[in-house]
Amino acid sequence: MCYGLYYIDRHVMRSLVLCFVCVLALPLHGVESTTKPDFRWRQTDISIALLNHGQMVWEHHHDRKVGKPYMRIGLLDGTELTRPWPIPKDYPKADHTWHRALWWSWKAINGVNFWEENQIGTEPVEVKITHSDDGSASIATTIEYHLPDKAPIVIEKRTIRIGKPYATGTYLIDWQATFTPSGDEDVVFNKNGYGGLAIRMAAEFCGDVNKNVTAWQFVRSKEAADLPKGACRWMAYHGIAQNGRPVAIAMFSHPDNPRFPAFWCTRDQYPYLNPCFISKEDCTLRKEESLTLRYGVLVYQGQADTEEIELAWKSFVDSPHPK
Repeated sequence: MCYGLYYIDRHVMRSLVLCFVCVLALPLHGVESTTKPDFRWRQTDISIALLNHGQMVWEHHHDRKVGKPYMRIGLLDGTELTRPWPIPKDYPKADHTWHRALWWSWKAINGVNFWEENQIGTEPVEVKITHSDDGSASIATTIEYHLPDKAPIVIEKRTIRIGKPYATGTYLIDWQATFTPSGDEDVVFNKNGYGGLAIRMAAEFCGDVNKNVTAWQFVRSKEAADLPKGACRWMAYHGIAQNGRPVAIAMFSHPDNPRFPAFWCTRDQYPYLNPCFISKEDCTLRKEESLTLRYGVLVYQGQADTEEIELAWKSFVDSPHPK
């Protein structure tokens, strides 16, 4: 399998420094803020948020009563990039109410729908959080998948490692999940055109919602000609944010993932992006087998530069796996 060739011209090489310190560092192009960051943490029993000058940069929710942990993602100035959840009343794009900013959900397990309004049955039963003054954090979660009032059929061990934000506003979310059957029966993650790690962007990135804003566009990595159509290492969604600055959200698939490179599900009518592991066929786990999947989500403040995003993907690939 061909993972691609990495060409770095001298100009890009001079402007990039790859650094690995505890969490993955990605110093990409962009305009540095003239305001010194003032990071603070806001933590409750069911959430943790990184604040900068009192504004939310990102927030992770893990309420067992609600299920399906998720993250809201934004910029250093508080501009939110994902659609908030719960969806505010009269929100201009209130469709698909089960879309939760950045979140994980299988479409169906053993033929049972876990995607739509089936919130009970995907419960975070244990959450361990560490965070640092530089704005980096690690969130380790144990999640049980089960039918109402039934024993779990799958246990997920998830680690999300959020890197420190750079002065430009760029930061990386490193998302790794391991799924293991919890009983004696096989577990089947059923084939579907969508499902897994997905991001739902804010409504203002659709041109039909805000006529003064051009709809955001998708870009993708350039793959070898012999790869299947629709398969690529990464995809990004880019445009102008509400603060008037260019921004991109890039999602990375790791080469260690089975079925790499990923097939992607995108939507234009509502801004949605999803590397779909079960796009082409079922995935069956036998007793004591495990499935580990790793993805990256890069919040990139600046013009979407495919060479720089490619370098960021390569940096992500070379970094240690979350523990």
